[in-house]
Amino acid sequence: MDWWLLTFFLGAILSLFLPEVPALFQLFLLLCLTISFFFHKKLRFSSGLLLGSLWMLTQAYLYHNQLPSTLVEQIHKKQAFVVEGEVLSIQAKAVTSLKTEQSAKRLVPSPQKIAETKRFNFLVSKVNHHKLSNAVVIRLSWKKATIAIAQGQKLSLKVKLKPAHGLSNIGSFNYLSWLKANNISATGYVINPKKKKVNTQYVNRLVEQNSSIRQQLYEKYQAIAPDHELTPILMALAFGERSSLTATHWQILQATGTSHLIAISGLHVGLLASGAYLIVMLFIRYLPVNSPSWQSLNIRYLAIFISLLLAVAYAYLAGFSLPTQRALVMLLLYWLSRSLGIRLSAKRLLLITLFILVIISPFSLFTVSFWLSFYAVLIIFLTLWRFRVWLTRGSDLWRFVKGLFIIQIALTLMLIPITAIFFQQVSLVSLAANIIAVPWMSVISIPCALLSVFFMTFSELLAQWFMTLSLYSLTWLWHYLTRISELSYASISLSGYQQSALLCAGALVFIIIYLLGYKYTKVVIKPAAIIISVLISWFYLISSFYLNSELNENDIKHVNEVKKDDILSPWQVVFFDVGQGLSVLIKRNGHGILFDTGAAYPSGFNMSEAVILPYLQYIGMGKLDKVILSHSDNDHAGGLAMLEDEIIIDEIISNDTSISNRPVASCYRRKTFNWRGLTFKVLSPVKLALPVSLTTSAPLSPLLPQLKQVTDFKVSKTAKEAKAIKQKNDDSCVVLISDRYGKKVLLTGDISRKIEKQLLINYPELKVDILQVPHHGSKTSSSQAFIKQLSPQLAVVSAGYLNRWYMPSAQVRQRYQDENIPLINSAEVGQVIVTIEREGISVQNYVDDLRPFWFSH
Repeated sequence: MDWWLLTFFLGAILSLFLPEVPALFQLFLLLCLTISFFFHKKLRFSSGLLLGSLWMLTQAYLYHNQLPSTLVEQIHKKQAFVVEGEVLSIQAKAVTSLKTEQSAKRLVPSPQKIAETKRFNFLVSKVNHHKLSNAVVIRLSWKKATIAIAQGQKLSLKVKLKPAHGLSNIGSFNYLSWLKANNISATGYVINPKKKKVNTQYVNRLVEQNSSIRQQLYEKYQAIAPDHELTPILMALAFGERSSLTATHWQILQATGTSHLIAISGLHVGLLASGAYLIVMLFIRYLPVNSPSWQSLNIRYLAIFISLLLAVAYAYLAGFSLPTQRALVMLLLYWLSRSLGIRLSAKRLLLITLFILVIISPFSLFTVSFWLSFYAVLIIFLTLWRFRVWLTRGSDLWRFVKGLFIIQIALTLMLIPITAIFFQQVSLVSLAANIIAVPWMSVISIPCALLSVFFMTFSELLAQWFMTLSLYSLTWLWHYLTRISELSYASISLSGYQQSALLCAGALVFIIIYLLGYKYTKVVIKPAAIIISVLISWFYLISSFYLNSELNENDIKHVNEVKKDDILSPWQVVFFDVGQGLSVLIKRNGHGILFDTGAAYPSGFNMSEAVILPYLQYIGMGKLDKVILSHSDNDHAGGLAMLEDEIIIDEIISNDTSISNRPVASCYRRKTFNWRGLTFKVLSPVKLALPVSLTTSAPLSPLLPQLKQVTDFKVSKTAKEAKAIKQKNDDSCVVLISDRYGKKVLLTGDISRKIEKQLLINYPELKVDILQVPHHGSKTSSSQAFIKQLSPQLAVVSAGYLNRWYMPSAQVRQRYQDENIPLINSAEVGQVIVTIEREGISVQNYVDDLRPFWFSH
């Protein structure tokens, strides 16, 4: 049975490596093959491999086809819908006026703004007043919401939708995988009516006011909670709601490796279940009852029942998140086996738990928490087994202290490679943080938080007392975590190469400690484990020091210094998937120049933080030699401020003098510079963009001859303070990049056909190999003459998925097709990496080459 369960789990994992979900007929053939294997005696135990794959792929097929085809067609046509359904996400309590509350009772929204933006999951049962055969989950954002949204409410909303989609870039968070893991089939936003309408049929309205019990408890708890900087952590411990955590909270938790303590998981559920069991057993044992009928009862069953009941209640407060589901399954199996007298080994308990989890929540395999939880439980079981002789010696208290210590050390060391792969960083103080934080929170903070929720229904005063006690304990702990998080070596960011090396080192440590035979235990395990653990720690420190020292050394060298290796080595052009925007990285020998930064949004989402910086960290690039901004539109330059805060930039080139607080070099025609064996030549704009007014009292016209003669005009700080000319699309800085072998790349920004025509006149012999399609493929650009003369081998367009401008337009697509030029759209294939070397040009994209797995695109 154990082998069959293991092969089922392995089959589910292997199914993730397919590039596409098979068709229905192929799934049917796989089903027939699975049945054949099951009824063949010698192959029966391997049938689990096929069944696991079949189960995962079937769920994937159902997910991809849960939206009706007619609805998908309407979505692609950018049509709006009226959807009716239920709010699934818990919402923070909004401050409402009496007028709003009275309007809510009448099921009519008040025009008063209740919140800036609400984000929530919505279970849709009706679309355009037609009931769906199967309800689907969508994720909505509502800017300037006119209804105080609460979990459990039923709403009718006018929305615009897109099928589930996300940015696809190496090194960054995969939003699409997250949507699939949460069974969300579409995303969109709520449309607020521009004018009041008498007929409320199409107006966003409340259908049913009743909110869920969880929402009501959350709002009551939030209302009586003390005003404290750590109250958001208290809310996370009690309800699993972490939206109110600040960036400072996350920074300290991540630097100390204690983020897992505020996510309601197996630790929290296990503490509640075991604590409830022990309290009930002690209470009943010392209850002064001498009745023979009472004494004949097996009180363990009552204790187990209460333990399970409280665990389920806590999981409900946490919204039955995936970690709580895993904890409940394992807890239920454990108590069931104890009650029925079934002896389950740790191995079988773990395998049955995995089997059930894959059945009830197959897409949880996409989540980081699943693998961290699974691996952590495996390490705990293996550690208790490997060191059982040492852990069973001594008094009860001494055994408990030894077990806590050795398990914490094992978890800290063995989880480092996994956390490095998932989070691209490791905490060097996690052991010091967790060895204090885990028992402290387990004994004081978490129990007090849970007791405050329990007593809230009986006495608010008593609930507030436990809240205060929990906050006091968290304050002392937070002071300690803050101090160690401020250490310079608290956490280290790792590149992809370092992550791979660390994973190999972790695998070696795992094999030595847990998989070697008994006869090697005394001779090999202890010294090897100590030596390798020290080597791993030194690996972090040395690699971090080496990167920093290398950056400092490069800062001293002139950025334009050309080496022989630079001339002969390949170079890459990386087109980031930044939605309806542009960002391109030119990379050679660990150095880079960034052309545009993508957008920044009022919500705080920033393409530099979400896409560019994670990729630079992944490839181990700690600085940028130059950042060139084509023009100042948000979708091209919005991410500059974030980049300046997070990474070293030697020089910024832009015609918008107010784009930065530092000196900015201008970008004008005939400006040329050499970098790492590449030649950068600016083809447009023709004229240098100047401030409207300068600080000098001299007239502007006498200054023009001198300014035209300079080769690298840098605006002074006083000039930057002057009002700059607003840049237009045709002011875009057009850059031609070429190497010694004649390979050429043209970056065009947002120029129109007017500038394209001017370029053809100024450079009648211009030919390129790679073309960044002007203005995201707008119909006002990419003229037939421009495409024909340049005749690139490849054209790359950076556009948003199902953007409202329909870019790239059908006319533009047809023009490139007429010239037999491949047109790659980042909205369809994600990040594009073009590698250019003497022998030729190779192209990779995220969907087909970099991460060709069905669950990630």
